[in-house]
Amino acid sequence: MKSFIAPRPKPFLSLFTKLWLVFISLMSLFMVIFNFYIVFEMQTFKQEIISLTHERERLEVKIDEDDSAISSVLRQKALSEEIFSNNTLLKDSMKNLFDLVPDQITLKKVEMERNALIIYGVSPTQDTFNFLLATPLKSIFHTSQTSFYLTKEGWYNFVSINKIINEEGLRE
Repeated sequence: MKSFIAPRPKPFLSLFTKLWLVFISLMSLFMVIFNFYIVFEMQTFKQEIISLTHERERLEVKIDEDDSAISSVLRQKALSEEIFSNNTLLKDSMKNLFDLVPDQITLKKVEMERNALIIYGVSPTQDTFNFLLATPLKSIFHTSQTSFYLTKEGWYNFVSINKIINEEGLRE
């Protein structure tokens, strides 16, 4: 029997199989590329995490340093406010002290300590000092002692030591 068509060589792979193989190859290549991309991104994220961890540690140290500086500034502020308050109080006390001194008595030197006031000066008589200055001083301080020294002019140099006894009963 004879065939009406001439035989053709049969291809090893059909067109449909070739299309499937190209599709599977492309998909495999795409998956390999995608896998490399994912590995690269994971490595980048790990490096970013390490970098951010170092940055966070650096910032924590900086925050601690800033907190320390802030607390130091706050301590200095409190100290300066206390000094300003003490200076204002001292200024008022000195003004009151000088207002307390009568015109007949001349002060040479005034020493203020924490709980004591030492006054050096000149008075025409001991009685003038005792009546005009010693009485107000005794009303302010717990103890008041005065020593007089006669000058060549007939006036009296005096040293008045006035103390306040603190809460524990000890003198400073």
